[in-house]
Amino acid sequence: MQAVILAAGRGSRLRPLTDEVPKSLVKVCGTSFLENSLNSLIAHEEINKIIIVVGYKKEFIIDYFGESYQGVQIEYVDNPEWNSNNNIQSLWLATEKIDDDFILMEGDIYFEGEILQFIFDNREKNIAYLSKYHSSMSGTVVEIDEKGKKMMSGAIIEMDTKFNTIKRLIPSSEQDIHFEFSDKYKTVNIYYFTKEFFSVYFKPNLQMYILTHGVKDYYELVLGTLIYQKTPNIYGHIVERDTWYEVDTEDDLDMATYHFSKGENKVDWLYGLYGGHWRYDCKDFCYLFNLYFPPQDFYTKLSNELPLLINNYPSAQHKIASLLSQWYYDDGFSKDNLIVGNGAAELIKIINKNLIKKITIPVPSFNEYENLEKEKINYVKLNERKNFLLDEDEFIKSTLKSKSNFALIINPNNPTSTVTNKKQIIKILENLKHIEGIIVDESFIDFTGDREGNSVQPIVNQYPNLIVIRSLSKEFGIPGLRLGYVLTDNETIKEKIRKELPIWNINSLAERFLELFPRYQKVYNQSVQQIIRDREELIEMLQEVPNLKIIDGKANYLFCKLPSHIRSRELKIQLYNKYNILIKDCSNKTSLDDSFVRISIRRPQENKELVHALKDLL
Repeated sequence: MQAVILAAGRGSRLRPLTDEVPKSLVKVCGTSFLENSLNSLIAHEEINKIIIVVGYKKEFIIDYFGESYQGVQIEYVDNPEWNSNNNIQSLWLATEKIDDDFILMEGDIYFEGEILQFIFDNREKNIAYLSKYHSSMSGTVVEIDEKGKKMMSGAIIEMDTKFNTIKRLIPSSEQDIHFEFSDKYKTVNIYYFTKEFFSVYFKPNLQMYILTHGVKDYYELVLGTLIYQKTPNIYGHIVERDTWYEVDTEDDLDMATYHFSKGENKVDWLYGLYGGHWRYDCKDFCYLFNLYFPPQDFYTKLSNELPLLINNYPSAQHKIASLLSQWYYDDGFSKDNLIVGNGAAELIKIINKNLIKKITIPVPSFNEYENLEKEKINYVKLNERKNFLLDEDEFIKSTLKSKSNFALIINPNNPTSTVTNKKQIIKILENLKHIEGIIVDESFIDFTGDREGNSVQPIVNQYPNLIVIRSLSKEFGIPGLRLGYVLTDNETIKEKIRKELPIWNINSLAERFLELFPRYQKVYNQSVQQIIRDREELIEMLQEVPNLKIIDGKANYLFCKLPSHIRSRELKIQLYNKYNILIKDCSNKTSLDDSFVRISIRRPQENKELVHALKDLL
């Protein structure tokens, strides 16, 4: 048996990586596409010759692999006009060397070698490798017959996939905006053809197509014609989408790196993204947001308005602040006192850069506040023996002693989920009236279930140095919209922050959310109450996990101390590798060691799955 690898192209969308090497030599997890393909092929003794079609920087490939690879002969075919033709020409140039059954694959596919075994077990069939279509895929798709499926307990179960006959091949040029993908399968660009099928059907039609249409198309179009003509069947072998990845762009390369990383490397890579987890099939107990809000009809409304919102500029800051001011009727919650940011992180960065000379921070804390030179931070370590509750007297004393011009209170605190009540904060405000600013971050305040008893937002106009910061991502379920605000009555502080903002720092979708939210206030309140109920249920379940200590939290996350036999990083890796669960390893938090984790509150069934996983691992 032979193999043909089409590796002539440059891969322009992978520049600058492909400025120096051909695309097929770009590496995933330390191994190039071409080397991975060769390793997978030579694992089968039936492979006696590998034909590689080269073009762009061909000398790199030829010099690296030579005339044989671990004892298997390599022959090269040059496609000198690689920049002006497509894979149909590369395959045609290779036809003169094809004289046996052969495997055909593209040079930019990274895959698990085990998937090739199906070919060697079914050599009498012509085979196209397929995966169930996913929104991350693009390119040629196919329809298959349903003989290889049956219903079992209400679910569709894949049976003997060698009987999945391909009945239609649809190139991307025929996939318009209304194209239905739900029943389609993506071609993996790995094929197997018998010598007879190739010589009698595929090769003659390939030649005819080139004579009549030229060399700028894909050979899949010829396969589509053969399928339409009902030549001998091409069978679809279905493989899971995590066993292969086709790389066209740098984003594809990132995804392939994730898919084929192993163990802790995979986990570290994913955590290093700081978001974008919609691309990955994982249960996210790490990041913090409201899963019950916004409601579906809110999404429907935004979806219907999407063309209008995308095609128009958002408003400037004064209008954005005016929309937000309609949310609450608290004294001082006015457009003049509000500054809306692209997430709270934007506002924190501006404050750190322009206002902080020295700030007192209770730790552990939210890391964004600590993005300062260390000499500008006065740390107050929260006492584990007191369940990490803030001691207001100690906090006041340390702020005064350090001569801080700012002080920070996160309420509820992140990551500990503990609450400082309104009475305590007022005592701090009264004793620190002379300093320039006291930041109270209330990004999780509604989850306490007692806004009136804990929030200082209603008294912002009574304390000129009070700055309330709030991220809207967490409570309102919109981390992708990036919204947060500063509320203060202090003209100097407002002026310094506004001076640093561009005229458009909020997009139109986020602006529309601010405008629509008051209509959904009741639904939002219900969502908060549901999360509080879910939290209490999760606390009860977690108490059944041996040797796990749960801090009595009041946010949409819980802070836990692990038993001594396992460390936070180890648990994080095991949870993801075994259960696809992400949690927050708190070992990077100031004042904490590697025995603490943070767990967000998700829906009841997911929470049960987490508890099951923790019981297993702990």
